[in-house]
Amino acid sequence: MDKRIYLCLAHMSGEEQAFIKEAFDTNWVVPLGPNVNAFEDELKHFVGQDKEVVALSAGTAAIHLGLIQLGVGAGDEVICQSFTFCASANPVAYQGAKPVFIDSEEDTWNMDPVLLEEAIKDRIAKTGKKPKAILPVHLYGMPARIDEICAIAAKYEIPVLEDAAEALGSEFKGQKCGTFGTFGVLSFNGNKMITTSGGGALIVPDESTKKQTM
Repeated sequence: MDKRIYLCLAHMSGEEQAFIKEAFDTNWVVPLGPNVNAFEDELKHFVGQDKEVVALSAGTAAIHLGLIQLGVGAGDEVICQSFTFCASANPVAYQGAKPVFIDSEEDTWNMDPVLLEEAIKDRIAKTGKKPKAILPVHLYGMPARIDEICAIAAKYEIPVLEDAAEALGSEFKGQKCGTFGTFGVLSFNGNKMITTSGGGALIVPDESTKKQTM
């Protein structure tokens, strides 16, 4: 195979320099302001499902805040998939919790729902308590079998923190990735679907949760 498919090739619109100049001309160089508010509003309407969006410094920060909102702390366990970027699991360690890795399934390269349920049963049997959260990833824009994952999560009453950092715009059965779980994660790093050079966002269920997160 001679043709390469690049993972991270940015495309410029031609308006970037004008926006940078506007930021300097208006002295808009602080972290928050009209552009961030407008960006959050556009993302909110794009993902739909009556969700709210909080713009953050990175997708990793979004995972970290999502874990905090779910009450993940020292001694807890969070189920993660083994094939993903390390930033999906690092925030679990930030909270003093333990990532429990499970393998991916062949069709999507994402979290295997069968192995997910086996892992939940295993951790309950060995520790006497269920994992605090489940953290599936939609890798390379390919949706995970998120309906099955969420059904298993609901069965055991475990919240889902859905990492859609690589899947902005991807849909599963007509619904945007990142809107199935209790929280969803987006990233705008240089190798993502759209980039702000850095940055990320947390998709939250409602306005009150957004205010609490901020």
